[in-house]
Amino acid sequence: MLRRHGMEVSAALLMLLALAPVVQSQSGDSPLRNGKIGYAMTDLFWSVYQTPDAKEECPRGFNDGPREQFEQLFPEHREMTVEATRLSQEAQTWLPDTESDGFEFKAVEGPYSWGLNLDDAVTEEDFEHPDGTAGIDNQVYRAVGCVIGFRGPDGVEYIFQNKAILDENYSRMMIEVSDVDDLYNDDSVTVTLYRGRDRLLTDATGLNVVPGGSQRVDRQWGESLMRQTSGSIDNGVLRTEPIDEVIIPWMNLNVPSVQIIRDLRFELALTPEGATGIVAGYADIDAWYYQLIRNDSTHHLSNGQISGISLYKALRRFGDAYPDPRTGAATAISTALDVKMRQVFIVDSE
Repeated sequence: MLRRHGMEVSAALLMLLALAPVVQSQSGDSPLRNGKIGYAMTDLFWSVYQTPDAKEECPRGFNDGPREQFEQLFPEHREMTVEATRLSQEAQTWLPDTESDGFEFKAVEGPYSWGLNLDDAVTEEDFEHPDGTAGIDNQVYRAVGCVIGFRGPDGVEYIFQNKAILDENYSRMMIEVSDVDDLYNDDSVTVTLYRGRDRLLTDATGLNVVPGGSQRVDRQWGESLMRQTSGSIDNGVLRTEPIDEVIIPWMNLNVPSVQIIRDLRFELALTPEGATGIVAGYADIDAWYYQLIRNDSTHHLSNGQISGISLYKALRRFGDAYPDPRTGAATAISTALDVKMRQVFIVDSE
């Protein structure tokens, strides 16, 4: 028995010794393999420049939500019919128009915004980046910056739309940077957008995504979402050429929907562990709005003081791209989104 036990221990030790070089080699490997590195999105939300007291960007305060507007519109609502009050407001939320709703909308008035110069021009409608860059195009921020629900860290949209990325596979968007010679400086790289199929790898809390997980490419439902563009890496920052149109799966509160961004480009600081930065382009106004109200009932909008009726009118008023050939009205609005990603190994079993 002793001899047999000793033989088993010796065999186990030999196996560990044999595996040791493999384990050491794998732990020392770079995530950059065959000139490729992948990243999965963990956070995505509209870029909102904020000061501590909001006096700079919102000197007139914040906008009212559905509850506050309802009380002003129908002070005697208990004596009125449901059709003339609640259902009337619901109809306007789902079938909005551009006519005035009688309420003052408090748009951002400050000079600064996060984002990019999308049109290579500087106009009076543009913002200035806090680093001094002029011509920043981010009219979505002008519309939502003084709406409490879109402001971090406590805004209802800010919390739940990011949370859904971690909780659900539906919004599993990834990029793969290929043709990479140097992750810090490279004049020419290729960037491919994929949709993934798998949950994100987290630590024991389940709240923090860690690098090194694998993600299978979704070719059954996600092949139509795949896009490719070129770019370059300068001092660790990836900048890409615009992509004509990108469809982003976007889920909140278990309701599937999409965002449609035209002329989308990335500006991301890359590391072997992750990427952070900006996604910018022109959001389709109707897709933007219906993603919001499909995901959030009036109840949830009320928690963030978000009047869908007033916000839609503001989006249309601030729209600045892709005019309708028949009416001339803008169908898209400039935007920027803060994005965070974690390194993943992308597996494409085409």
